[in-house]
Amino acid sequence: MNRHCFRASTRAALAGLGLALLVAGLAVAATPKQVRQQTEASMLLTGSIEIEADGTVSGYGIDHKDNVPDYVLANIDKWVPTWRFSPVLVDGKATPARAKMSLRMAAEPTGDDKFAIYIAGANFGDDSESGSTDSVASRKLKPPVFPRDVINMGGKGTVYLVLKVGRQGTVEDVAVEQVNLTVYSSEQEMKRIRRRLAAASVQRAWEWTFSAPSTGVLAGEEFWSVRVPVDFAYVGDRSVAYGQWEGYLPGPHTRAPWLADEAADKNSDALVSGAVHMVGTGPRLLTPLQEG
Repeated sequence: MNRHCFRASTRAALAGLGLALLVAGLAVAATPKQVRQQTEASMLLTGSIEIEADGTVSGYGIDHKDNVPDYVLANIDKWVPTWRFSPVLVDGKATPARAKMSLRMAAEPTGDDKFAIYIAGANFGDDSESGSTDSVASRKLKPPVFPRDVINMGGKGTVYLVLKVGRQGTVEDVAVEQVNLTVYSSEQEMKRIRRRLAAASVQRAWEWTFSAPSTGVLAGEEFWSVRVPVDFAYVGDRSVAYGQWEGYLPGPHTRAPWLADEAADKNSDALVSGAVHMVGTGPRLLTPLQEG
């Protein structure tokens, strides 16, 4: 797996993570050391990548590099240049391409205050917030109501939805691909938090409306699939700064029933929140992340 073990520099950044997760108001039946041993951390980074006609990587960039730890940048620099993509076709001809990139970096405890740093997920392509009429764009995305019982437990996290959008811009189906938490609790309580956040997201998603593509190769489709990450956080909650670690407790991944296997991307938690992401667009990475 494409992981590096770090101790000194990550210890300072991550040693307090377990203790921080304990003050969320959750009933945790574990010691701080046990929490650190069970809990991963993650950071979501954005940037761009350049791909040659043959699918090899010719260059890439990470946004706000000065805010990202050097050991994280070193891990990215070791693996990203070795990636291989399916050639990007324009009018049937392979051509060089440039795409937006987002990476979910993860730090997994390996014992003795050591952490394995690796790329847990990657996503490529533009989102529909750019104003292009070639893609589905959001019109009305009122956020869901934060369940009161989850607030009382101190739970928070992100729900990754997949929506089927019809030609009138209304939602025809909703599925929950994954629910990731940033606070640790018992397995039973985390299941309950995931279930409640998912239900609140799905209930609200049925009310959302979109603008359908009016130009481009996708304009004639019967429906479109989009992914929408939904964050649940508290009013006044201090968000984690770009390039800093936060708790990472990924939930089970479930495929939306109408999606083909190749569209059931297990990198959905590498998506940037606050945007609508078209399914099946953007360069396709062929290199398995687990093998670098």
